Amino acid sequence: MLENKPYAQHVSKRMLDFCAAATPWSRRLWRLGALLEIDELIEAAQARHESALSEGSLKYFRQSLAPRVRRDLGLGSEARRGQIITYVNRAFVPKSHDSEALTLLNSESRQAYLANWAGAVAGEDVPPEVVARAATSHLLDQGYSSQFIHKWLTYHIRYRADQLSLSDLFDEAHSLSLRPKVNYQVLVPVDAMPALPAERESCWLSPTETAQWLDEWFPLVQHPRQSGGLLLDIQSRDVYSLQADVKTWLERLSSRFRVGTRERLEFHSQFFMLGEPEPVSYLPGPRRVQVLSLEKTAEIFRLRLAPQIDAALEILEPLDRGPAVPALAGSWAAIESLLVGPGDADNRVVAATRMAQIVGCSYVGSELLALSDAYASSMTDDLARQLRAMRDGKLRASAFETALRNDATLNMPALRHMAALERMKELIADPAKILPRIVQQLEDAFRRLYRQRNLIVHAGRTSSVAMSGTLRTVAPLVGAGIDRIVHASVTEHKDPLMLTATTAVRLAQAQQGASELFAEMLG
Repeated sequence: MLENKPYAQHVSKRMLDFCAAATPWSRRLWRLGALLEIDELIEAAQARHESALSEGSLKYFRQSLAPRVRRDLGLGSEARRGQIITYVNRAFVPKSHDSEALTLLNSESRQAYLANWAGAVAGEDVPPEVVARAATSHLLDQGYSSQFIHKWLTYHIRYRADQLSLSDLFDEAHSLSLRPKVNYQVLVPVDAMPALPAERESCWLSPTETAQWLDEWFPLVQHPRQSGGLLLDIQSRDVYSLQADVKTWLERLSSRFRVGTRERLEFHSQFFMLGEPEPVSYLPGPRRVQVLSLEKTAEIFRLRLAPQIDAALEILEPLDRGPAVPALAGSWAAIESLLVGPGDADNRVVAATRMAQIVGCSYVGSELLALSDAYASSMTDDLARQLRAMRDGKLRASAFETALRNDATLNMPALRHMAALERMKELIADPAKILPRIVQQLEDAFRRLYRQRNLIVHAGRTSSVAMSGTLRTVAPLVGAGIDRIVHASVTEHKDPLMLTATTAVRLAQAQQGASELFAEMLG
């Protein structure tokens, strides 16, 4: 198991948090790893060459990526990071000398990324939050599922027989990151499909062939009624990633058949995988797009909301469980429809800035409320009793923030809450530094969504290198922002642009120290 040192426990706990399904949006990963962002930059340069992205979009990307490369110790020595930054900052074109050099540097860095971090964490001088974010992002960007990484970490941290240092854990993670993908063979029964042609690819099985395959490999399992089967050989990182890969294949084929024939192609909801005793579902879990203001205010039962809100919610729906392409395109369309107004026609990316400001304010309020609730449930002092007596969440958050401002020694037993508490202490101590950093990270995420949308709409790309990572990181943030917009609409009758104006003013005041309480920034 992992050594019981505060630094190691802090890093490992945050890594587990980043992979847990129940972790709230405010404590999840908002960005991709540095290596994948460099890959994305190389792809974006190609898109710029094809006029799918603007020069301004690419310039912003380079300027936001360079400081991150400079700080990321996983990329190697200071000299090596400086070499990478040199090429990141250049306006290279596809297949050019600079593009090939950056590709080579990134490929080499990938081979040593977590090994470099294993050496860096030995000194315990890098903030644990930075370490946890870098390592977890890298493993997820390599194609591992959050479920698999959570189980892998849990075993090494809690159940492994020998003791590990944090450096040892990162060495193990480095080995994991370099493993080749696993070959899986799966059969997806088909509930309905057109008659198979006489000459076809061997992956399409007739009903008889499907039954024979199931009889051979799954003789003890009840077989579904079927009209044939699709036999796929897929390379994936783990079983959970395989489920997502199977889903992607089936969505692609289903889309083709919907527009290419009048006959139906319908797949069974489960597939059979060699090595697994029972069939496995490929139906997706939610991406945690939560707009709970409707439920909390009972507005969800109203036939008509404000037209902007109604339209945005309708086109946002695929983001939670739908296919990647409509999820990305629709979610940006929802944001743009709400946050672009008069005078913004030539600057539609301003919606990313405004959404970042809204979510930034919500982040502070959400964390203070979560901390106040955690304190009330885990402590027994006067403050805890006072918080338990308060029914209104905003009042609890404000009361807790006031107590924190008056007593910076407040603490809680749970490490996950202590980490969040330290972040709030840093914010209170230096809002002029921390608030812009929060909003900047969020704007980077929403601009990534805008770039992915443009790759789909203007370049017809449906499988960009950052598509999966964008959905993983940005979907909960979109939900948080839309939730705040809906709440302002249904409870205060405040339209989205009025809300964005309010957030811009309140954030500026908070950075200048003119705001009394962060918990009340949005009223």
